[in-house]
Amino acid sequence: TSRDPPPVELIRVPAFLDLFMQSLFKPGARINPDHKHKYIHLLAYAASVVEIWKKNKRLSINQDELKATAKAIETVHNLCCAENTGASELLAELGTLYRCIRFPVVAVGVLTWVDGTVSKPKFFEQHTHPTPVPLALLDEVSTYHPLLHPHVLQLLIKLLETEYPELDAMKQLKVKKILLNRMVHLLSCGHVLPVVAYIRRCLEKLDTDLSLIRYFVSEVLDMIIPPYTSDFVRLFLPILENDSIASTLKRAGEHDPVTEFIAHCQSNFMLLD
Repeated sequence: TSRDPPPVELIRVPAFLDLFMQSLFKPGARINPDHKHKYIHLLAYAASVVEIWKKNKRLSINQDELKATAKAIETVHNLCCAENTGASELLAELGTLYRCIRFPVVAVGVLTWVDGTVSKPKFFEQHTHPTPVPLALLDEVSTYHPLLHPHVLQLLIKLLETEYPELDAMKQLKVKKILLNRMVHLLSCGHVLPVVAYIRRCLEKLDTDLSLIRYFVSEVLDMIIPPYTSDFVRLFLPILENDSIASTLKRAGEHDPVTEFIAHCQSNFMLLD
């Protein structure tokens, strides 16, 4: 609040900011009420203040976004981390959460909260909605924050590779399809090659239910159109050419996306066996 505050770089230390993130957004974290406002202010200050320096002299300091950023952090913290907040309360405030997620620092906080929430052993047993609120928020992070795409994918991979012994086989497949839908959305937001590369590795390692890979491929084929990059074809085409995948996806009739994609690649790319 000083008219001549210290340089903002002093608090832009990753470990320092991560401490605030964990304190404000990690489920179950205890924070001293007397300190909460200070944590929010410092996190918002580090994320939003712009300074211009020349020869070790600060020429200007812009704090125009500080108040709105702090308000967004506080709003999401209060909604997501309150002990008495359930899925129905979050659903009622989804519009507010979506607006706040537009702030990059809030999106990072939401990622922290989603990770801690969805990773709980019985989360999917207790949440039967086709798209639980935490995963809907994850989609929103993917939509507006390309720089966070690798972190979203890392979280989705962790969740996909987690065992859910409390669920029967059919419910486990349902959960993993819900997670694959998030990957398809992430792909649609531009994080194409890393997502396809991961699914390709799953097929090569033979440690993933083939019905899940077929589901992913079918969803992707329904949303893509030419032109394709050579890198995409190099990763995606071998998945389609695998007999275990393509044979059950091919459709009788005029419109067969598998055959159409393969034919397009053969006509437009030099394919090496």
